[in-house]
Amino acid sequence: MSKDVTQRAIRKVWENHDDEEYRRDQSHWRGHGRWADDKLWQSIGRKSISRFNAILNYLRKGPQTWTSPKSFLEWGPGGGANLFALSRLASRYYGIDISNKNLAECQRIADGRNFTGFSPILLAGSPATVIDAIDRPVNAFLSTAVFQHFPSKSYGEEALRTIAKASRSGAIGFIQIRFDNGNEKYRGIRDISEYEEKHIRANSYAIDEFWGLCSKCEFEVLYVSDVSSVANYATFNLMRK
Repeated sequence: MSKDVTQRAIRKVWENHDDEEYRRDQSHWRGHGRWADDKLWQSIGRKSISRFNAILNYLRKGPQTWTSPKSFLEWGPGGGANLFALSRLASRYYGIDISNKNLAECQRIADGRNFTGFSPILLAGSPATVIDAIDRPVNAFLSTAVFQHFPSKSYGEEALRTIAKASRSGAIGFIQIRFDNGNEKYRGIRDISEYEEKHIRANSYAIDEFWGLCSKCEFEVLYVSDVSSVANYATFNLMRK
């Protein structure tokens, strides 16, 4: 299947969905769908800060928090919940998304925080095409509830390689995935023609498979956390080699 066909299938859901309110809810827009509960929406970013602090504690063997501004890369910022929380820790924040609508919403969130360091990057082709838009290596990276929507494992690998290429040695971050444990519900799609119907659970990896992929892409897996047998979520906490 051509890359153009894949791109059109993804954009049909995340940029051009017939139900805009559904699209906003799935993209975690503040005040829409589930996220009308503002405490719930803000909890996304608070959890991400906790994850970064936990990685620092793991690496430095004691309580640590970031104080000086860092450069961040988020793959799939959606409605900007992580940006909202992390902007107070950021000097630069690259947000890579396939949806112009999402990037415009993130810009609105950044403006509301008086944060001038947001750099929106539209993913208009394969994941590797965004690398030239990142003009300095980042200290930190994250992706939450995004890899599950990728159309294939190879697409996810390319995204992971791109994140690694954009990160300086020693950069820390986390990638949340759906894991494949044989449950048919979370096996992922077999063909891009299934994407529109099954985009919520389009992609998954076995835990050991994704561990190996991270190592292959020049990340050290520090530990895996937040493993959920209900939704088959797992978070890989990583450091760039």
